[in-house]
Amino acid sequence: MGDFLRIILDSIGYLWPLRCVHQWEVAGYYVLGRYRYKVGPGVYPIVPWFMDVKEISSVSGMVATPRQDITIEDGTLVSFSTSAWAKVIDYDLAQNNVYDYQRTTAETIQAVLADKIAQLSSDRLAPEKRGRLLSDLRRWVQEEAAEYGVEISRLRFTSFITRVRAHRFLMDSKDSLGDW
Repeated sequence: MGDFLRIILDSIGYLWPLRCVHQWEVAGYYVLGRYRYKVGPGVYPIVPWFMDVKEISSVSGMVATPRQDITIEDGTLVSFSTSAWAKVIDYDLAQNNVYDYQRTTAETIQAVLADKIAQLSSDRLAPEKRGRLLSDLRRWVQEEAAEYGVEISRLRFTSFITRVRAHRFLMDSKDSLGDW
């Protein structure tokens, strides 16, 4: 009886002629699968199978990157991970021009940081000079993410380790031993 009721309620929800967009969302109005225009919070009529309203959050969210090991210009190994606050500012670019804007944003952050940090020398990575570096990195990431309709408001290193050769050697040798 419970499964039957669930099927009935899901069918009603699917065929319901109204879609609600909450105040923390933006949405796109689609007719026959084609994007027509952006809509804000409210209730919108649809004709099932012909029209749809697709919502995405317009609130800033955190994007975390995994640890990256980069060899910089002078041969020093640097290991870091970051977090950034991202927000959709252009619905059309984020939803219609990229398959998955969240994943694309995370990969863009990783790629830009790896590329820019690899071009640095170890004296630029000193703690007293890192503040200016972080603002430059955020600007470079923002320029790339703007192509996907996403704004990066904050960028932070969650870990940053220079000269990790001994640690890296131990981790690599542990992996190569296998089941020993």
